[in-house]
Amino acid sequence: MYDPCARISVVKDIKTQNPVESARALRPIGKEPFLLPEEFPFGIAHFYYTSYYQMQPHKHSELEIIYSVSGRGYLFAENEILLLKPGDIAITNSEEVHKVMPDPKQPGSLIVIMFRTKILEYLDNNQELCAIFYNKDLKRRLKLEAEEKEIVTAILDDLLLEYEQENLFYKEKITARLTELLVILHRLYRMQRREEQADDGIGERVNEVIEYIESNLQEKIMVKDIAEHIHLSASHLSSLFKQKTGLTIYNFIISKRLILARKLLVETDKPVDLIAEECGFNDVSSFIRCFRERVGTTPGQYRRASR
Repeated sequence: MYDPCARISVVKDIKTQNPVESARALRPIGKEPFLLPEEFPFGIAHFYYTSYYQMQPHKHSELEIIYSVSGRGYLFAENEILLLKPGDIAITNSEEVHKVMPDPKQPGSLIVIMFRTKILEYLDNNQELCAIFYNKDLKRRLKLEAEEKEIVTAILDDLLLEYEQENLFYKEKITARLTELLVILHRLYRMQRREEQADDGIGERVNEVIEYIESNLQEKIMVKDIAEHIHLSASHLSSLFKQKTGLTIYNFIISKRLILARKLLVETDKPVDLIAEECGFNDVSSFIRCFRERVGTTPGQYRRASR
């Protein structure tokens, strides 16, 4: 099991039962990442995740900012599975059950910030600044443009340095830079909201696709069938959907099926083969293989760990 306060996390290889490294804190150097003191509840770390990395769904009292540095990963939060690629930034709040998993074929690294709003008490509008973490009308993931990425990475590097070295007035510097980062994120999320409002036509079509998929998860779903249902060509539909969600239709269908599978594994005692059928997989072996590739563990192991 991954311990967020450990510099190196080790698990057992399922096949060989030998210990293998699953994650490593590249920075901060010389201190544990997330032992957050009550008087200054802030932590930041740059983690590298191997294909062995595993995390169980959890929640915590801190707000969290996740920046993808390299590789590919997935953020599981509530009823969403979001692809994280280099330059993406995502947020989670203190009420959401979530976890992050690397793509086993393209593991990489993330910079993670955890903090409590106590350190922003000096701001008159700190609640408004952090409201984006709880606004369900906003996407929890942003794709940064080149200029935005440059600004954000400079702030993150500065935060890591101050957190490591603890130079004179480092808490004040961290608080100032964190505030700057939150202002940038707040503006980007507001801009995203305006773009979505100007894009209502595309949004409505994508919502039709999502509704069709959710209503037919148990069935074999083909892109051409969806396209016929909403009266678009398959190629145009695929392009619009990827543009709006960041996922291909195929990956979105798999994500939705796995969300349902996780729910059934935890909330029912149905056998795995029946769950595979109810979630639209062709057979139990393809379900188990897909589950392990995307979630990082087998359905049986996930069920046992969640109870």
